[in-house]
Amino acid sequence: MSTAFYHAALVLHIIGITLMAGASFVDYITFNMFYKAYATDKNKGLVLGDYLYKLQRFLGIGMLLILVSGILMMIKLHEVWGAQLWFRIKMGLLLIIILNGLGLRRMLGTRLRKMLGDNATVNIPATKWQDIRKRFTIVQLIQLLLFILIFTLSVFKFN
Repeated sequence: MSTAFYHAALVLHIIGITLMAGASFVDYITFNMFYKAYATDKNKGLVLGDYLYKLQRFLGIGMLLILVSGILMMIKLHEVWGAQLWFRIKMGLLLIIILNGLGLRRMLGTRLRKMLGDNATVNIPATKWQDIRKRFTIVQLIQLLLFILIFTLSVFKFN
């Protein structure tokens, strides 16, 4: 693999991480806006809820870029990074991000969408709102923390 091909894969990798981390941050902000808006104006809240659902596509696209470009870079530098501790920790964190973001976050989004779709005109009990808000916030903050850790590991590559 040529150096130019490796650098192209690296650029795609950085774009994927940035896209996924940025989408996670926007998801967190948008969910808080949705929660506040739905309490006062259900129609505005439903629009934000639909936007939340569409944000998941960007998380998936970012993850796909990360995985494809990461595999391409590993073909070139497997012996260099594969044995290093920081890289192994990064791979573990990436697995947790996949489970947390594309697993737990997606399940919560589906539950919220169903709750809103079924009961768009009915008042949803406050306990349900508090529960889903708490779960969303925990999943989103964990996701953001994991991205900060990945960025940190990628900058301070230690052995």
